[in-house]
Amino acid sequence: MSTVTASAEDWVATIAERAKVPSEDVRAVLDRHAIVPQATLPRRRRLCLAALRLKGTKRLSEGDVPIDFDKGDLTPGLWALMSDGNFRGKSSLLNIVQAALRGQFPLYVKPDVWSWLTDIEVEFRVDQTRYQVVARKPLGEKDPLLVRATLSRLDGETWFNIHSGPADAAFANAVADNMMDEFGFAKFHAFNKDTGSHTHGWQAIASSLFVNGPGKAVFGEVVQDGMPLRLLQMFIGLPWVSTYTAASTAMKKVAGERERVQAASPARDRLAARLASVEDDLRTARSAVRKQVDRVALRRDLVSKDRVLVGLQTKVEEERHRVVELERQAATARSSTANLKRTLQQIRDERAAGLVFRELRPVCCPSCDNGIDTQRYASADTEGTCALCGTTHVEAEEDPELLDDLQAEAREADAVLARLEAELEATRRRRRGFEGERDAARGRIEEIKDELSSTEDADAELKVRALEAQAAQLAEIIAEHAPTAAPATDDVEVLKHVAKVTKDLYDDLQRELLKEVSGHLTRLSRDFGIKNVEGMEWTANGVLNIRQGGTPLTFQSLAPGEKLRLRIAAALAVIEVARLRHYGRHPGFLVLDSPAAQEMTADAFAALMASVRTAVSQADDVQVVVGAVARPELLDVVEGRRTLHAKGDRFLF
Repeated sequence: MSTVTASAEDWVATIAERAKVPSEDVRAVLDRHAIVPQATLPRRRRLCLAALRLKGTKRLSEGDVPIDFDKGDLTPGLWALMSDGNFRGKSSLLNIVQAALRGQFPLYVKPDVWSWLTDIEVEFRVDQTRYQVVARKPLGEKDPLLVRATLSRLDGETWFNIHSGPADAAFANAVADNMMDEFGFAKFHAFNKDTGSHTHGWQAIASSLFVNGPGKAVFGEVVQDGMPLRLLQMFIGLPWVSTYTAASTAMKKVAGERERVQAASPARDRLAARLASVEDDLRTARSAVRKQVDRVALRRDLVSKDRVLVGLQTKVEEERHRVVELERQAATARSSTANLKRTLQQIRDERAAGLVFRELRPVCCPSCDNGIDTQRYASADTEGTCALCGTTHVEAEEDPELLDDLQAEAREADAVLARLEAELEATRRRRRGFEGERDAARGRIEEIKDELSSTEDADAELKVRALEAQAAQLAEIIAEHAPTAAPATDDVEVLKHVAKVTKDLYDDLQRELLKEVSGHLTRLSRDFGIKNVEGMEWTANGVLNIRQGGTPLTFQSLAPGEKLRLRIAAALAVIEVARLRHYGRHPGFLVLDSPAAQEMTADAFAALMASVRTAVSQADDVQVVVGAVARPELLDVVEGRRTLHAKGDRFLF
């Protein structure tokens, strides 16, 4: 069994010897490009789902149904989420777990299911360290930015918050940084001369732990930048791989920058020559412009006066609206004051008329001229009756305060009217003032226009403006294509040797490991029902050569069902190799969503599940979760206490 024993010092010395430069220069290049030697064999760390809890309310056509799902005490081993029919919540539960592990809500959770949820709690362990991702949101809310997400670590009996905030990119980055640190993973760096530098980390790694279809690659969802090969190398535990990737990326980046500078140099020279010619023409054109009329200053003044005119016109309109409003208010106040005064005068007149009529003592009837006995007035006063008609006299009730109140209201109305009329007059004066300033600004604008339309040679000035714009554009293009720093030629040569020496260090071990993984992959693929497989061989450049029925094939040429089975077999193969060699980087956590959906016979499914159970049973720290329709082949291999089974028309949550 091969191992890699070279130390960092030996590595630097070998590079210096081959590049024919001092070791200090090699270290300077490594520091300049952040290349760190990672020579040690990795320590196995395991990921295990520990608990899943959901709360919320299903909004169904037949009514609301509460959600209260709580599954704890999940341990390593083979687990199954089953239902007797489709669309019973299996994939939703698995997608929620994936969203939590990646810190990306809602990720692949269906919009309707996501809107039902209010509380999500997912607990997992990295070796013995327990973590929890919690997401809380209002019922019906779908916007992830309105979700409150928290990443916590259990410290003794207390959950310690590592990050808390909206379920945005910052939260996903916090989860990713924590997981990369826990597993000791290094980010994958890549460079493409067309698209520039790229970095891949936890999101690419986590996606490879969930197998839910044929996929585009054996591992993960990302196919560019050689990510499937990088994941394979990481999973089998190759040392020096991240160092090689960093060196190779730095070499491509520096070489690409040098090529770009070299290719751009002739173009920049031509642009610079053109700029010098334009600047000469500009100086000549400026000298030809007559100085009597400064058109530039006049245009600036014109723009300034236009702004002032717009402001004054706005103020005139505002004051005009105020005058209209105040005139309306004043008219209303005048009408109200007049009504109060009429009412007050009417009351005064009524009181005076009643007093006059009671004082009258006619000596004869006004109709027939018959005399009236004066004694009747005396008896009427005594009896409280009318001397003429004999009816009992009733004095009208008078409110002594009514007249005072009306007089006070009339005075107040007069004061309000006076204030409004004064304010109206002041507003009219302001409006007239703004109108005067506006008219003056208009007059100055007309004067400027007259000056600009004078007999000055406008063509010369237009030529100046055009040349100025052309010179500015050329200068901007030259600046954009100028290199930020001249690439170091020696760096490229040193980096070539860094990449070559590093690759040589793990090449033998890589071939040995890939051969071992290929053997396990071939056996598992046959067990999983991939027909006529004669052999599989994973090459050092990441190509999986398959020989099936006497024909050479690749992963992309397989049928969808075969791709799915091969992806599962590949994950189990690298886990198995890591177990046998006692090192490797696969987290030992695998989720299989509906593996029987891709044209898989009952026998093939039974063989697949039996192989999965065997692989899991041989390692006490591997956890595989299968989501599938309940079938005898699955029920036979998963212990009853490790199943969640929605029977009949029931849902898992």
